[in-house]
Amino acid sequence: MKKIISLILSVVMVFSVGTAAFGVEAFAEAETPETVVTPEVNVNIDIEAIMDELEFFVGSFGFDSMKFPTSGEQFTDMLLKFLYGIVDKLIDVVLKAINAVVPSIDFADKDTYVNEQFYPGMDVYLETPAQGAVWSLGYGSASIQTGNELDGNHYVGGSLSFPDPKSATAIYDDQRVRCVALNDGSGRGTVVIAVVDAFGISNTDVAGIRAQLEDFAKANDIVGINISVLHQHSCVDTFGMNGDLLKMVFTNPAANIANKYFGADVKLLDGRNPEFMENLYNVTEGAIKQAVDSMKAGKMYYSSTDVEDLIREKRDPYVVDSDLHRFRFVPFDGSKETWIVNSSIHCVGNGAAGTEITGDYPYYMEQVINERENANFMMILGAELALSSDYSPLELPEDTSSIDGINAYGTELATRLIEDSTPEVEVAPLLNYKMTQYYVPVTNQILLFAGKLGAISNTVVAIDESDRRAEILTEIGYLELGTDLAIVLVPGELEAAIAFGGCLGAEDSWTYADFDYPSMQEVVGEDKKLIVFGLMNDQVGYILPDNEFKSLLAGENEEIVASGNQAGSSTMEAFIALMDSIK
Repeated sequence: MKKIISLILSVVMVFSVGTAAFGVEAFAEAETPETVVTPEVNVNIDIEAIMDELEFFVGSFGFDSMKFPTSGEQFTDMLLKFLYGIVDKLIDVVLKAINAVVPSIDFADKDTYVNEQFYPGMDVYLETPAQGAVWSLGYGSASIQTGNELDGNHYVGGSLSFPDPKSATAIYDDQRVRCVALNDGSGRGTVVIAVVDAFGISNTDVAGIRAQLEDFAKANDIVGINISVLHQHSCVDTFGMNGDLLKMVFTNPAANIANKYFGADVKLLDGRNPEFMENLYNVTEGAIKQAVDSMKAGKMYYSSTDVEDLIREKRDPYVVDSDLHRFRFVPFDGSKETWIVNSSIHCVGNGAAGTEITGDYPYYMEQVINERENANFMMILGAELALSSDYSPLELPEDTSSIDGINAYGTELATRLIEDSTPEVEVAPLLNYKMTQYYVPVTNQILLFAGKLGAISNTVVAIDESDRRAEILTEIGYLELGTDLAIVLVPGELEAAIAFGGCLGAEDSWTYADFDYPSMQEVVGEDKKLIVFGLMNDQVGYILPDNEFKSLLAGENEEIVASGNQAGSSTMEAFIALMDSIK
């Protein structure tokens, strides 16, 4: 009953508080993916657009997917969802009306836009290693900090703060970029993977870094440059929405008008520091060159360590990849090993609202592995949509500080990785790599509003003449290491059930519908072990099954920072098409 009363009050609030207040509150709660959005500025109210949305709203309460309740509990659940849906549609109409009139940056045109810095991958797919094939791997690493992070002009990513922006106040440890260059000796080229200590990076910035490496890539037969982040909620903002929110909301629309209609060149406000971003580009470029130039021949081994007791899953359907996956490269010349580790655990040890800079638990994993094993280290996040750390097995004192907790957690993960007795298997020198571009519809009007302000930087294109419908242009990829390991490169935070199976069916899902797609594991085939490399080459937000895209009022935060309710289906359709083109 309390929930029902709360919902009724929420409906009243939508009408009484007004659209501007809702926008501020919604952003203040969000984590943030990115989007560069751009419809034409329309200073006149688009009455036709608003009427279209109202007509859609009135006609959208169908009962096709509803079922007859079989218990009082189920009836209450259905009633709550129905009321949630009413409020969601009211909010959606209000935000669409705002988006129809807000002065905006210009969208790219879907029909004409071309990403000049897209790498499609290898032309030839091999099922067995080429004759004389041998692994070569190079490693590069460098700090991306400039020394100016505490000047008051560097904001911390992770969550928006209101009314005061989150300027960095302390530096606990370093922020770095780490990268590897891989080649299987087949003559089909080198693949680069770089991972940055950052909350997020857009495909626009990935393309910018690739552009700086264009000549180097051609000269060194590089067929793929992939850049990801460790999604720390405690690093300098590289997304854009963690700055002064009020100034963005009230200043950027005016700047958009001045730039579009008066030929001005007013810089839009966002949360990124220009000098920091320029340095990030240059340092990442240098680290990638270092990795390619340092490639050595050797052998690669794979193992996995189960750390399920150290992981907490926050939402249905509770599917978890609980392994730390390790690729251990051993050079023939006896020089330093390189460990590539894949973990599906959010880096939120310092909270989402802190102002201290830390690389979170991966930083402390690296310290232990460097010291105990004298090995290079790089970590890549997996399918970690709602997965977080669980400190309870560590039995830490109640007064343990956040940084000491992060240290202890990273140390425990590294120790288990080092001491695990699970046998390694040698990975055959076989590297297959293929990428494709695809579009994710932007149905989340909160993010569309942020994009119109110029507060985010994903590549977003218009799909209609009125510029009221937009899609994110992004990338998904497939990577094979050896004959038994398959890796999907996903441009966001993926729900693990989409990858490994276990999505809720119609009986239990939020929308009372099925998610009518096979798992990524099924698409790849059960003869290969599937691993997810997430947040790779873009951050399109949370990628949920369409039937589990819940109400904004349901107590979850994933929906607020997802591109919308079609991210799961559009991603699966692109992945299925990619796999069909390969095999």
